[in-house]
This record gives sequence, C-alpha cells and structure tokens, in this order.
Amino acid sequence: MTRLVLIAVLSLSSFAEAAPDLRKLATGRWKSEAAEDLGNGSFATRDFTFTDKRWRLTFTIHADQALKTPLLAMEFEGPWQATKPSETVVGASEASFDFASKKITLKADDAVAKNFGMDGCGLVPNQAKDVSKTGCSFVASVEKYGREYDLLKVDGTSMWLGARPADGNMGAEDKRPTALGPKLVKAK
Repeated sequence: MTRLVLIAVLSLSSFAEAAPDLRKLATGRWKSEAAEDLGNGSFATRDFTFTDKRWRLTFTIHADQALKTPLLAMEFEGPWQATKPSETVVGASEASFDFASKKITLKADDAVAKNFGMDGCGLVPNQAKDVSKTGCSFVASVEKYGREYDLLKVDGTSMWLGARPADGNMGAEDKRPTALGPKLVKAK
C-alpha cells in the first residue's frame, strides 16, 4: 500500500513539474490549419493566443470554404490550466478553460443574425458586443457556462484541443472529449 501511495505522489509530482512545460509549449498564437467544416454549409477558423496563464480565441464562421465571406466572429478569453495527463488520449493532457468574457461581432447583415438565432441580441454589424452577462442564442452567459473541460496536446508547431461533441457542451468533467479535434498550427 505504501508503495502505491508513493507511486501516486511521484506521478502527481512529475505532472506538476511537466505542467509548466506544457504552458510554455502552448504559449503563442495558434491558427486553424484549414477551413473547418461545421457540417451545416458554413466553415470556421480558430485563432488562439495562449500565455502561460490565459487564453483567447477568435472563432469566425464563414459562408464559404475559401473563407472569403465572414458571417460572425466570437471572441472568448480567460484563464486556463493543465490538470493531469489524459487517461484516454496518448500525449494529451486534461485542461480546463475558464471564460472571463464572451463577445460577438456580426460580420454581415441582420439576416445572418436571424439565421443564427441572434436577432434579439442587439448586434450591430462590425461592432463587438459583450454578451458575458446576458448570453446570446447558443453562446451562454459566463455565469451559466463558465468553464470547459478539454484536452490539449502540443507537438512542435502543431496543437490539438479535444474534438467538440455534437451538442458543443464541454461544461462538465464528464463532457471532456475523448479524442482530439482538428489540428492548429503555430502562427509565425
């Protein structure tokens, strides 16, 4: 029994030392390798910036795979932390991402807002609106959806986060992905 406790303590201690390395490896700007098909006729790009303690994402939805017609941009940011090595995905770590703010920018006309169920949110084209307190359509307020339980893997100039479930909900430990999503590449 003492041996098992010692092994567990050493494992946690090893990860505590490795976590700063993961934060260092993740630091920088990471972008979608290509247009990401959302499965509904639209495509998205992700543009992340990581520091050792904070993250920021601009998630832009486009009407076309060539990414010539942006429709909507959502900006999220907050603190993040690596918690432990993933038990389901080799080379990945479990991570949590807290939301401190959520903003939406309509990049096209009001019909786009209606198509995304955001016509009651008071969005004005090309003006970011902070929806952290109120939420807007499928973007819940920070109070209602304040943390995501995710995966994170960094390998050189490639990064992966967990594959989002169909309902997009990663707001509980049991919703943590069990596979990696599309690759991000380090921006130069």
